[in-house]
Amino acid sequence: MGTLRDLQFALQLKIEELRQRDALIDELELELDAKDDLIRRLQGELDRMRLSAPGASADGQQRASSLRVRRKALLTEPVTLEPKLVLQNPPISHSKSQESQRLIESALAENEFMKYLDRDQIRCLVDSAYPITLKQGVSVVQEGDNGTQAYIVEEGKLEASRASQRPHIIEPGMMFEELALIHNHTCSTTVTALVNSRLWVMEGQVFQRIMQRNGLAAITQSLHILRSVALLCVFPEDVLVKVSDSLEESHYSDGDYIIQNGNPGDKLYILSQGQVRKTSVCLSVCLVCLSICLFICLSIYLSVCLSVCLSIYLSVNLSVCLFICL
Repeated sequence: MGTLRDLQFALQLKIEELRQRDALIDELELELDAKDDLIRRLQGELDRMRLSAPGASADGQQRASSLRVRRKALLTEPVTLEPKLVLQNPPISHSKSQESQRLIESALAENEFMKYLDRDQIRCLVDSAYPITLKQGVSVVQEGDNGTQAYIVEEGKLEASRASQRPHIIEPGMMFEELALIHNHTCSTTVTALVNSRLWVMEGQVFQRIMQRNGLAAITQSLHILRSVALLCVFPEDVLVKVSDSLEESHYSDGDYIIQNGNPGDKLYILSQGQVRKTSVCLSVCLVCLSICLFICLSIYLSVCLSVCLSIYLSVNLSVCLFICL
């Protein structure tokens, strides 16, 4: 029963720790909201610089205000499919050369909103992109249209213009209409091909499915990993779900140190893929163990020697006594 009480006490401690962590998360959320306000103001300045026009763009401010520059915030549309259907039906993949893949990955990494995606999300988004070609003078986006697609220029040159404002040029490697991936919005510019051009298109609905699929897969994998840990499997699922929210994925190359002797033990590491080698005995521990072994061996040796000497001494004394008696 003592062990059961200990487990119950440990469980209560963990639950209280999670409550404190939730309170800390709430404080961080407030701080994040303040930073979001700053991001909105900076995004407004960025819109003005891009269009080289005086005055703030109300449309740009509205678009920026709907975005939280975080990974979770990119999933703004509600889940419209059952989780099992989302996991069982991956987005359609379109073949492309390695050069095109690198171009799309680079454009996503440099984009202010897309650079927060993780590896799997970027890979799925790159795979889902499909090509289109534009002839000179053709507009791919019209101001006032309902935007549902984002574009990355691979070849050619395009012009983005807005009524009564100075246009700017979109060149290969640049991405535009990225907010269409996050939510449906009204296009604020007209984009026209100045020369024959080739673009990669990413659908907003496909992006939402990728986010939903990766999010559900991550939660499922995290819960499976947490349940495999003997220390954590005793907790109910709602607690494990909260713990899974705090998991951070880290990647290590061959030969990298994950943790070294002397580092503070304030993190729990769970191996998801690959292999690790644990060296639990350090030099100081070896010296201590060696000293203990030597001490034990020396003690045994001295005790044996003492026993032998005592035996010899007793046998000699006994012999002398017998000789005297005789």
